[in-house]
Amino acid sequence: MGSKRCRVRVPAPNHQRQSTEKSSNFSKGSFRRANHSIFCVPFCVLISFMYSIRTKFSLVRYLSIHEIGFLRVLLGGHINTADILQYIPMINDDLTACINSASNESLMALLNNMVQTSGDLRNRIEPRYRHDQCWTDLLNCLLLDGFSVEDNRLVSIDPNIEGQEPVEDEFIRELNASSLSDVDDIKDLLNRSADDFRSTPPDYNGCLSKARIAIETLAKGMALHRQATHPAQYNPSSWGSVLGYLRTSGLITENEEKGLAGVYGFVSAGSHRHVGLSEMEMARLGRNLVASMCYFLIKLHYNP
Repeated sequence: MGSKRCRVRVPAPNHQRQSTEKSSNFSKGSFRRANHSIFCVPFCVLISFMYSIRTKFSLVRYLSIHEIGFLRVLLGGHINTADILQYIPMINDDLTACINSASNESLMALLNNMVQTSGDLRNRIEPRYRHDQCWTDLLNCLLLDGFSVEDNRLVSIDPNIEGQEPVEDEFIRELNASSLSDVDDIKDLLNRSADDFRSTPPDYNGCLSKARIAIETLAKGMALHRQATHPAQYNPSSWGSVLGYLRTSGLITENEEKGLAGVYGFVSAGSHRHVGLSEMEMARLGRNLVASMCYFLIKLHYNP
């Protein structure tokens, strides 16, 4: 019997629905207004229609185990044939370029076709474990993006914002451009969190634990960075004290402090909770909450 799916949708007020266009230059106030629904309920997750970098690399890894001749047929039905002829036969880097240049609609069609013909795809690979390892990893990456396989088709299990880059990819881009300390540590923690989710067998508690440490490391780095312009006493080893300092120094509001504390507490409990969700669903939801809050924090930090 399949596990229940968690569907979360938080509608924005009417005046916030007038435009879905992204803007890279906006004030902290406008960012906070546009995203205040983060704090409406504890399970609101920012998920996008676009596939993550992680999923695209996993797709390339899976495709690369198939013969080139078959790839021409498989990809040619969904991605521009001229591109296929251009990029293949140099399979690795060129196949990556081919997938990265494809539209989301083309990738969705390709992935749906692969799901529907997964039995045939498996029979083409010897030994079978090569297929099974790569295929399972791809499905787990899609789960992290908010997609699951049901009745031999790929379906969205989260609210989607069409054309929006995955929030974790956006956060990593902002993090790379920042002057915060521990940038590499934060990225490593998020990558290891995803690896725990994708491992065989999966380590869902490890996934949530590393995500929790990632947002804690980010917040502590921001507090340290703000000390130069907002000197005040706080305990850098205490999560509550760090959040309190971010609030009193003007970065976050009291309600936002409660929201961050709530997400931290949610993932700290681990995946062993009986709330109608499987351990996998708890881990995926908690990790996506952390990624959303990390993006929220870094955008506030650099849009004072």
